[in-house]
Amino acid sequence: MKSNIKKIIGFICLLGTSAALASAAPEPVDLVYTNPGQDCAHSVRLSWHTAEENSVVYWSKAEDAEFKHAAKLKSKGVKTPVEFHDGEQYYRHEAVLEGLKKDTSYHYKIVLDSGYESKEYSFTTADNDGEFGFLWTGDVHTHPDISIRRELSEKLALAAEKNLDDDMDLVVSTGDEVCYGAYYDNWQEWQNGYINRKVWAGIPGNHTYYDVFPKKGQEIVDNRWWCATQNPPDNGPEVMRSNFWFKYDSILFIGIDSIDTSHLNEQKKWFEQVLQENKDTYQYLIVYQHYPYISGFNGGFGGTNVSYYLWMNLFDKYGVDLALSGDHHVYLQSNALVQKKTAEDGISGTTYFVCPQIGDRSREMQGTINPSIIKSRITSSDLAYESGLSYFKVTKEGITHTLLDGDGEIVESHFIPAKRPYVEPKESSVLILIFAITALLIVVTGTLIIVRRKNKK
Repeated sequence: MKSNIKKIIGFICLLGTSAALASAAPEPVDLVYTNPGQDCAHSVRLSWHTAEENSVVYWSKAEDAEFKHAAKLKSKGVKTPVEFHDGEQYYRHEAVLEGLKKDTSYHYKIVLDSGYESKEYSFTTADNDGEFGFLWTGDVHTHPDISIRRELSEKLALAAEKNLDDDMDLVVSTGDEVCYGAYYDNWQEWQNGYINRKVWAGIPGNHTYYDVFPKKGQEIVDNRWWCATQNPPDNGPEVMRSNFWFKYDSILFIGIDSIDTSHLNEQKKWFEQVLQENKDTYQYLIVYQHYPYISGFNGGFGGTNVSYYLWMNLFDKYGVDLALSGDHHVYLQSNALVQKKTAEDGISGTTYFVCPQIGDRSREMQGTINPSIIKSRITSSDLAYESGLSYFKVTKEGITHTLLDGDGEIVESHFIPAKRPYVEPKESSVLILIFAITALLIVVTGTLIIVRRKNKK
């Protein structure tokens, strides 16, 4: 029975890639994303499309269900700055919500001049206590004709959230959420999922770069469609908007666009600048991109074009804890590695991951596994429904990675001990300083007023 379903899905996939897609008209408010702010305890970044030029974001704490005490943020959109394949017309909006309180649930809606109101979207800020969970996904390839992909992704995300006792407010993706980046309806299909209630931190994949039925004969184009739907922190190298970094609780995340390697030198220079600027302000360092650092197929380092060779010296120098990647559709976890070898103490090196796919595009492993560097390697066909998804539980002592199969059942779990001590957020001392200065100003102002009154007498 399972093989028959597999054949049917494969046939649908074939139809989807061999015929032009029908035009997908944007909704009045469409493709709404809540991306991380640079400091996820106090800010998020929003991205959305509208059919009208002007819109207003109403946002408030979740307990303010009727938005009676909502803050307002007006936005004037830019008319179709990036053209999708079927010529959809829309207004592109970006906004940053700042001054948020840590460990607080918020919701927001978008209202147009015509009176149209979007549905509500929600998110929760980081609590900065060193204890939390986050989801890791990739290679879903959502397509409106193959809804099983997004539906499975939703199912596994709910299972992960339940296992983490609902302490999961961040989703990290190593790319390829959509099948073809150039098609608007692929993004609309993905928008129907759990991302509406989470802080979403994705990175471009090769499918995000795809224009499968190109007007000029190309397939892989550039990051234009990803940049037209996402609004991550604008702190990457000037040459590439699709690289960024952000802090979430005790983790410094660095997202790298690995599809376009023409700016690799600029990316490396920027990477070092980020680490120098944030020195001694985080406990864990996690880097993620789409193309694998280590080959998922053979459980090794592959050819010299594998990303491990491009980044290993910098990762070793700055002590990257985890390096997440995708693309190969099979699951892999390495030991903690330094210069292609397992770290002698089992702690000081970088643990490399490749994520399995979700849906119907399983792949078999090739070659011989290298047992000296690989902790775990699982072919997609070993996972139920040939799908898998991971989540991480973060504590001050270390990070526990857990892999789920397509039924939402735990396949395996591994603990990665911390290599740095927990760093208390500096916000507490900053707030104390601000309070002290404010109090001092009040005292000084009051004293001046009293002196002036006495002088007048």
